[in-house]
Amino acid sequence: MRADVDRLGWLRSQGLGLACGLATVALLAIGSFVLAATRDGASAGIGMDDLRGFFDPPRVAHLWLYLLFPVAGLYAANTVLATWDTVTRRWRGGARAPSAYAAAIVHGGFLLALVAHGVAGFGAEDRGEVLVTAGWQELPGFGAARLVSLEVDPLPGGMPRAVTARLEVRDAEGRVRPATVGYNAPLSAAAGARLALLGDFGRVRVARLASGADACALAQGQACVLGGQPVRLVALGPAPGRGAATALVRARGPSGAEETRWLGGDGELALAGGRPLQLESVASEAGVLLRVREAPGNPWALAAAVVLTVGVALMWRKLAR
Repeated sequence: MRADVDRLGWLRSQGLGLACGLATVALLAIGSFVLAATRDGASAGIGMDDLRGFFDPPRVAHLWLYLLFPVAGLYAANTVLATWDTVTRRWRGGARAPSAYAAAIVHGGFLLALVAHGVAGFGAEDRGEVLVTAGWQELPGFGAARLVSLEVDPLPGGMPRAVTARLEVRDAEGRVRPATVGYNAPLSAAAGARLALLGDFGRVRVARLASGADACALAQGQACVLGGQPVRLVALGPAPGRGAATALVRARGPSGAEETRWLGGDGELALAGGRPLQLESVASEAGVLLRVREAPGNPWALAAAVVLTVGVALMWRKLAR
């Protein structure tokens, strides 16, 4: 048994770890050049941290990534075995100070970072774009959101230096909280596993609809609940034969069937249940386009950062003595 363990000693050797590290750096360097050279060809469908594009379909140009997987697996096995060997030796030797295990903690953070990359690469998913204006709009994974204010800090040439969109977010229980979205400052939930990133901003035509005390502001394609009924804005007019601004809305009518009808500012439509639907105004308002993305690797990356910080802090404390 001891002979078998010794024969596998190369798996935890420092030399193997160094070789895997150098191979990883070399393959990533090759990949950076390949991605740049093939961005309009083999790598056109690859974006952000999504690894699935490399396999849909597999391409010779991405051989560097396919080689990186076994190298990373071997690197992880080397790290686990070497760390386990070091920890058990020090524990049996009577070492009980946390600083004696600082390197092992750093190795644990490294392994968590590898897991984070894998989970993000194969588990991330875009859930579409949502235009948020002054009216409540459903935001997948967050509840509903509406825009309170939009501030743009321009560069001398007119391009935006910074964009700050102040929102109100309402959860499923009806609780409302303030939130801010900007470049590199997405709306997040579940420890960063769900993000709403700022995609675009500007002014958009919005119809303000009301039914009794209920009201909402909708851009084309958006929906809200008025008078207890879902109402969707299909298009903004004018309607055929009409000069004034009108809204083409889809909602359940008095018969209970879903109907698509034109609604002008001088009239009203009956909703299911007898509630009236009115168009209060059509105007150009500020809006932001938010891209909702599932990012399950972020909590793992956060955990890796915490573990690495603890390990480095213990190392620093040991060196400062």
